[in-house]
Amino acid sequence: MVAPNKKQGLFERATQTAASWEKTNDKSKQIHEYDYAWDGVTVSMMLGTGKRYARSRFQIYEKWHYMAGDAIIASALRLHVTQALGGHETTGDVVFIEPSADTNGKAGTKMNAIVEELQRSLGPIFNRIAAPVAFKAAEFGDAYGRVYSKPGVGVVDVYTDELVFPPLVQPYEQANSTVGFVVSTGERFNERLTVKQMARMKMPRMLYTAQMRVLEKAARIALKEDDIDQLPIMPSLVGGSFLDSAEEPYDNMSFALQGVVGQRVMSSIDENLLGVNMDGMTEDQRKKTMSGIKNMLTSSKKRTEEAVKAGKPVLERFWHVMPTNAEKQVTSVSSLRGGEGGNGNYSTEDIFLHARMLAGALGIDLTMLGFADQLSGGLGDGGFFRVSAQAAERSRIIRGALTDFFHWIVDIHTLNKYGYVFDPGSRPYKVNFYGSISALESEQQHTRETANNAALATLGVLEQLKNLGMKKKMNQHFLANSMALDNDTADLYADGIEQARSSASGSDDDQNGGWGNKALMDHENDEE
Repeated sequence: MVAPNKKQGLFERATQTAASWEKTNDKSKQIHEYDYAWDGVTVSMMLGTGKRYARSRFQIYEKWHYMAGDAIIASALRLHVTQALGGHETTGDVVFIEPSADTNGKAGTKMNAIVEELQRSLGPIFNRIAAPVAFKAAEFGDAYGRVYSKPGVGVVDVYTDELVFPPLVQPYEQANSTVGFVVSTGERFNERLTVKQMARMKMPRMLYTAQMRVLEKAARIALKEDDIDQLPIMPSLVGGSFLDSAEEPYDNMSFALQGVVGQRVMSSIDENLLGVNMDGMTEDQRKKTMSGIKNMLTSSKKRTEEAVKAGKPVLERFWHVMPTNAEKQVTSVSSLRGGEGGNGNYSTEDIFLHARMLAGALGIDLTMLGFADQLSGGLGDGGFFRVSAQAAERSRIIRGALTDFFHWIVDIHTLNKYGYVFDPGSRPYKVNFYGSISALESEQQHTRETANNAALATLGVLEQLKNLGMKKKMNQHFLANSMALDNDTADLYADGIEQARSSASGSDDDQNGGWGNKALMDHENDEE
């Protein structure tokens, strides 16, 4: 039976730190918004570049939220979440709380009863919030859940909607542990929440996002401090979003697309010039002629607008009568746009170029984002999910961060219901995902299949070597050089071949349980 961690470990330390932080009046622990500078160059400016300048937290989140509203970006994030979480074919469940290897099969034990209770209490909640939390984390790098719990009962619900929208929540960290949150509830109102009230899904920070930093006055002391409990509490920086490296390709593709759309709008304007010969007309005739032509054109425009608004075709023919006298008539009709009309030539190559760069930054094949005409041969429909290393990498990132998020909620649950939390290395349960459609699962299955095929091929070679009757030294040389096995493995297999040959000839009894077992024991004795 796995013993619970009575000391509560990092979770207890984070809880105590959060409580002391919430009540502290120590001036040295207060956070001030300024940055160190040398000769006018700040740390944020040095960590930024010419293209990626330091921005405020609000500016970064505003940009990412705007990008996530784009159809292509939203599709890419949804695909990542879908292929990372998967889904059961019948129930649709994506998260499964299962007994660990030490707990599995021990029916009736205390730890097994706890795991079953977690499945009943938290399983439905996890399956409900998994997809939206993973999507927000992929978009902003962080996602949050307001945890509602009762003493003796545990967690009863987790809220993940707009009140805990990531841009509204500022997490605070001590070293690498989250110890508290400040949630904005209005223009001048903020609420502090502890790690017992809020859970955080934190994506790994692989790239640094250039941003204005909020530093504590004793940052130099924090670098020298060895006692983790004495480190200052710092606001967590923005990062971990899948959109971080996709900003420039997205802007370039948007500009190229806007250029083509603008060109089409300009070309859609069909404006013509009428030339009317009024030579020899009286003043009254000229006015009547121009008034008639104007009324004719105006009525045609009005009928066209009404047909467009109604969305129905006009199935009748309209006749316009324009009286003429001798040669007094409309003599020429010409286009003000040189006859281009709506038949202009457009190039979309730059759009596809930037779209491919955007798809590469997002880790999704371009054909999965609505560009089906770019489908690469051999993959088939949805084949990208099963062969892409990028998709497998993003799945691993999402699953790892989401698993830590669920462990956080389980710790709150067990602390309220049982009075303790489990040590991270001794949890009686494990969180699994149903990933039959993910590239990560496909890679794992492919690895196992390859290993099994290699093992079967090796057994076939050993059987043939046994039948050939070569000497042990020759077998060792063949296995080590031709099959590229290491020397210890080659020696072990050569001993097994000799043992199998002896057993087949009847010179040795079969009490060792099969060919090669005695050779294995002899090899182990030689090593000892």
